[in-house]
Amino acid sequence: MAESGSNATIIATVITVIGSVAVAVISNWDKIFPKPQVSPPPVTSAAPQPAPNGIPLANGNFEVPPPAVIDISGTWYNPSAPANGSRIVQQNSGFQFSSWGMLPQGIGYESKGSGTVVAQNISYNYFAQYQNGWTSQGNCSGTVSSDGNQITATCSDNVLGTFVSAGIKQ
Repeated sequence: MAESGSNATIIATVITVIGSVAVAVISNWDKIFPKPQVSPPPVTSAAPQPAPNGIPLANGNFEVPPPAVIDISGTWYNPSAPANGSRIVQQNSGFQFSSWGMLPQGIGYESKGSGTVVAQNISYNYFAQYQNGWTSQGNCSGTVSSDGNQITATCSDNVLGTFVSAGIKQ
């Protein structure tokens, strides 16, 4: 019988150990088997919002058309020197021009050049020949009015230096 009492003690001890291990496993289940971290889905609006002047595409995105090119083709004159003029021929955003006139010192000139208009920004390069035999070249950058009837640009010339050029479309 002593044997049966010691078997009972062993069985009780085994049950106690198994119970303690089970309680420890259950209490630490989240540490033993952590849940995978799931990121919340990104928040999206119910319908995509168009970009300004956007054109909806089949994939739900929007295409923004390029800005309209301002038409500067035609004959121009300088309001502070009305005898000075230019003739501009434009194709898309590019243009070529020829100019003529008189410098404040009374020297006549002719020039030719080309440039681009992007939105209301204008830039161009030119080569000029003067009646006294001089030649010069330069570049200009400035703005065009939204209606395409006025241009103001700051120019840098290898002979004349820096000056402001203004034009009004006829």
